[in-house]
Amino acid sequence: MNGATITALLETSEGALTVVKDDMTNLYSIGLRTLSKLEWKDISEDLYLLLMQELKKQKGMRFPT
Repeated sequence: MNGATITALLETSEGALTVVKDDMTNLYSIGLRTLSKLEWKDISEDLYLLLMQELKKQKGMRFPT
């Protein structure tokens, strides 16, 4: 996706949970992709930043800033 930062929070063989920052619109969302469907929900910038901050604290995890 051009103009967006996509971060996979969890990935399995059946799908992935991702957060997205749309750099063009400055909007944020969280999504669940499975083999059969894709579902997205808008989230606040505060929630996005909190998720990224908490994940960075996990040893060995690196995410975009």
